[in-house]
Amino acid sequence: MSANRLPEAKKPAGRLETRTVVEYFHPREHAILAEYFELKKKLPKEAREIDPHEIIPKDDGWDEGQQGIVCRPGSRGEDCPFEALGNAVARIALAPIRKSLPVWGTYGDGEVYHTRQEENAGKLPLRGFHSEPVLALTINWASSGPGYSWPESYYVSWVPYYDRYVVTASLDSPLNEGYLDLAIGCLLDKATVEEDLKAVIQGRWNDLFPYVQAWKECWNEGIVEDPWAWRSELWPDEEGGQ
Repeated sequence: MSANRLPEAKKPAGRLETRTVVEYFHPREHAILAEYFELKKKLPKEAREIDPHEIIPKDDGWDEGQQGIVCRPGSRGEDCPFEALGNAVARIALAPIRKSLPVWGTYGDGEVYHTRQEENAGKLPLRGFHSEPVLALTINWASSGPGYSWPESYYVSWVPYYDRYVVTASLDSPLNEGYLDLAIGCLLDKATVEEDLKAVIQGRWNDLFPYVQAWKECWNEGIVEDPWAWRSELWPDEEGGQ
C-alpha cells in the first residue's frame, strides 16, 4: 500500500460485545449523514421525512443515547443550520474517541471545569458496528500565554453504510466557531493523504486565512508526512516553527 494512501479503513468486521440499540445509525442520524454526504438515495425509508437541519435544543428532552445524535444549538446562541449539521456529523464520527479530543479546563471555587464537560457526560448510542477515527494532524495556531494555546486536531473517520471518510476539525473551545467539533470535508474510498486529505485541510486553513496568521506549532504529525510543507503553500512568507 502506498505511503500516501489513507490508512486502510477499519470497516465493520465484527459486533461489539454489548447490547446493541441500532445496527448503524438512528433515523435522524441517517438524515443528517445523507444530507452531508449528498447521498439521499441511501436514506432508509424511516428517515426520508426528517428535516436534517432541524436544531433541537439541549433542554428539549431528546436522549441522544437512545434516539441518536442530533443538530444542537451552538454556544453563540445563533441558528446556524449548516454549522449545526457539520457539528452533528463530527460528533457521530468522533464518538468513539470523544474523551481524547482537545479540551480546555480551569479550576475555581474548589471545582474543575472543562469545555467538554457537558458533552462527555451524555450517553452515546450503542451501535452494532463502529470505526475508530484516525488522527491526521494536530496543530497549535498560537500561544497567547501560559496555558492558553489554540490547538486544532484533524481526524479522518470511516462512516459505514455511506462508505465515505469524513474529515473533522476539533478545537478545545467553542469561543470562535460556536462548536468544539466540525466536519470539514469528506473523501471517497482510496483517497490519498497528499492530494485528497491535503485539499480538505488546506481548504479549512484557506477559509480561516483572512482571520488568522499561519499556525505556529505542530503538536502531532499524525499521518501527514510534512505538515510544514502544507503550511508554506498557504503562508510562504511566514517563518516556520520547526
